[in-house]
Amino acid sequence: MKSKGITAPAAMMFLLFFLLGGSLFSQVRPHHIFDNNMVLQRDQPVKIWGWANPSEQIKVEFGGQLKSTQANQQGEWFTHLDPMKANTKAQNMKIAGKVDAVVFTNVLVGDVWVLGGQSNMEMDLSRLFHGDAEVLSAHFPSIRLMTIPSSAGQLPKKDFERINEYDSWNDRYDKKGYWFTCSPSTVATFSGLGYIFGRRLHLVSQVPIGLIDASLGGTTVEAWLSPKTLNTMPENNALVKQWNDKEAAYDPVEDLKTKITNWEKRSLVLKSQGLEPAPKPVEPSLRPSLDRNFPGSSYTGMVAIIGGLTVKGAVFHQGYNNALGDARPALYAANYKALINDWRALFNNKNLPFGIMELSAGGEPQTLDNYELRMLDPAPAIREGQFNAFRDLPHTGYAAAYDQQVNWYHPQKKVELGERMARWALSTQYGFDLGWEPAICTAIERLGDRIIITFNKAVKSSDDRPLEGFSIAGTDQHFYPAKAEYLKIDNEKGQKVNDKKRVVVWNDLVAHPVELRYAWARNPLGNLVSDAERIIPVPLFRTDHWDYPEAPYLNGEYEEYRKKQKMLQQQAEELARIRIIQEAEKLLKEKKK
Repeated sequence: MKSKGITAPAAMMFLLFFLLGGSLFSQVRPHHIFDNNMVLQRDQPVKIWGWANPSEQIKVEFGGQLKSTQANQQGEWFTHLDPMKANTKAQNMKIAGKVDAVVFTNVLVGDVWVLGGQSNMEMDLSRLFHGDAEVLSAHFPSIRLMTIPSSAGQLPKKDFERINEYDSWNDRYDKKGYWFTCSPSTVATFSGLGYIFGRRLHLVSQVPIGLIDASLGGTTVEAWLSPKTLNTMPENNALVKQWNDKEAAYDPVEDLKTKITNWEKRSLVLKSQGLEPAPKPVEPSLRPSLDRNFPGSSYTGMVAIIGGLTVKGAVFHQGYNNALGDARPALYAANYKALINDWRALFNNKNLPFGIMELSAGGEPQTLDNYELRMLDPAPAIREGQFNAFRDLPHTGYAAAYDQQVNWYHPQKKVELGERMARWALSTQYGFDLGWEPAICTAIERLGDRIIITFNKAVKSSDDRPLEGFSIAGTDQHFYPAKAEYLKIDNEKGQKVNDKKRVVVWNDLVAHPVELRYAWARNPLGNLVSDAERIIPVPLFRTDHWDYPEAPYLNGEYEEYRKKQKMLQQQAEELARIRIIQEAEKLLKEKKK
């Protein structure tokens, strides 16, 4: 008997169900954020949603609650569970349609935190310093882990896939899109920073913790903004146009031709050196609109896809890709604030707790020999934008990271950073009295050749060595590394004592200082911490407005921009040589006296 071919309507139905992750035999499918082993957010209405046949009646049962709803004509449905208390007892959730049902097992009620940013957040726990010990001790059945599959693009998606995603960095496949119970085998490849943060929350609060890693390596801040925000912020007009022009000019055929031509040239050079060339390119470059850094693409692919989920808060660790050569610190500052507001709108909570993890240190450390040159870097200006977001927006936390110094752009000192972020959350969200707020400069006073800095709380050096990391400048805008000590005051007995809230800085080569900076480098000198909490560094700050130059958008402007950068670099190198000579001359004069 000759079989009948599949009809067009049937084919379309099959394709629809395939794209939604279902099958012809299952008409009810919840969003993939709901799964076995998940954590539901406590103390808030919890949105549950998914797809079914148009107009189908859906029932959701969990924790003694029964909620009914109906799919719309597009087959979409949602309902809300009433607020629930934290519960470590595993329960089942049943979602039933007219003829079938889905049952999720081992479900807990606790707090759900979203982890965002680039690879500094994404980096595996197993790769951190002391990460191996953390992996071995990760026996926490009430901590649950979910990693969103990597995705970027401009077309909104309703759901993510559950896949074995290839990780080229580590040459392995990772299961993503599933909830896992925390154990040594499941946590090793999870976000190290995120896990340390969540582990501490759980250990102190004893509340189940769900961690959703939605980070993606090599991404800029604008990639994590919503397209709507990007298109309504005048500051982003030139950036958006630049990327749109790339997309409009993209020709895959010509792109491949160019790649082959360049490959041929490189191959001739390598062969002349007796080296084997790479394989000949067979595919064009990635379409610009699919690039993870196309404005809004990572937001669309990895965050908007879980929009509406009820969560406790978010932690974001990013900045490296915005601190490269073509940096735009002023734009970054505006976009960082916009990102926080975007995410709060997405998760339907205008007061969503948002933890800001500062751009990590990395690269060549700042020393007295290269002081001026290391100050000439966009990284501290990027940190300044992050810190200003913390100061300007309520319900945010801040954890400095510049002191965890490693001469690599991927610092593996993240255990302490996760602990710092947890101190903020435990203090503000869980009711524990832990010191987490950094000491902040509140005032400066210029007195002759001295500048007096006032902090809102007592400070000290982290290593009991002299205070360092300060620099001062006169009107020539040349910053000199400054000496620093506490201001001396009289106590009630008339004795001279240190005022630990006020620091005096100076350099004998700067007769009339007008501006001040602290910890101003990518990998800076700076050992100031809060006196009461020695593990909390004083964030970088400055008094001047001599901004790092913003990178242009037009190719014709880059030549002048590069020239300016080179000039500033040469100037910094020359000023460093002059300073060393001046210091030597001063020392000789003092010895002659």
